[in-house]
Amino acid sequence: QVVINPDRTEDALKANAAGLLSNAAALTALGWNPEKDKMDGAYVDILEVAGPGLASQKPEGVDMLAGTLREHTLWRTLARTYGLRMAITEEAMEDGKYKEGVKLARRLKRAMFKTQDIDMTNILVRGWNTDYPGGDAVPLFSTAHTLGGGGTFSNTFATPPAASRQAVLLARAAVRKLPSQDGVTEGYMLESVVCPVDQESIWEGILQSEKVPESNFNEVNVVKGLKLGRTPIAIPYWQNTATNFCFRTSADGAPTFYTRRAPRSRTWVNESQEVMHYGISARWAKQWTDARSMYGSQA
Repeated sequence: QVVINPDRTEDALKANAAGLLSNAAALTALGWNPEKDKMDGAYVDILEVAGPGLASQKPEGVDMLAGTLREHTLWRTLARTYGLRMAITEEAMEDGKYKEGVKLARRLKRAMFKTQDIDMTNILVRGWNTDYPGGDAVPLFSTAHTLGGGGTFSNTFATPPAASRQAVLLARAAVRKLPSQDGVTEGYMLESVVCPVDQESIWEGILQSEKVPESNFNEVNVVKGLKLGRTPIAIPYWQNTATNFCFRTSADGAPTFYTRRAPRSRTWVNESQEVMHYGISARWAKQWTDARSMYGSQA
């Protein structure tokens, strides 16, 4: 016999709702913003254009050299439809002793919001997986991202460090030297730390300490002065690793969640079977368009 306390069930649903808000807030920092980034068609096209590079010295009376623009990578992100339904017989509705424990419509909404969160997190889960390439034919974190004018760049460590102050300093230097689309160093900055929840407490110590423990607390912790926040962006659904992490940089094109249609609920009745159906569906797309926006460590 299973006994469901209606009050406890209601508390559990409220707790889940609060957790969803917390998780969504964390993913918003990566571009999870279904209210802002709305699609006006079945797909989104973003074209990366490189050029014109640097200016050159012009002798007196001589024509200026003409700059050039190059079309590089075209990123097309398709909207996909997600849905779920549940059904309950009229007999179950009439005779069920635990009506408060059902709440099918609310459970479906919870399932849809969690699906959105997890789907967005999959960009990080698959960040080094070559089976999930971006528009430039390599995964989000790669040593072989291509440049429009030729050549490549890397947004991942050659020798991955563990979560540490040294990792921040190495990433800071690497990100500052990343080339922009035209191949010229841009000078991007680190903005935040993104990690699985397993590393949350470790990063809190790194980001908040006034002094450096490894120097017997005699050296100033320069990481705190980088203003990466007092806490990392800890993603609870990033569960395929406890050691990988990444940094959000100042470059545009970070992983973005595009809403084609917000979650929509429906109910209908199968009259002949006397069954009530509840359903929910939504359409969205997700993608990153500039790998410079993230810098990762596959530790």
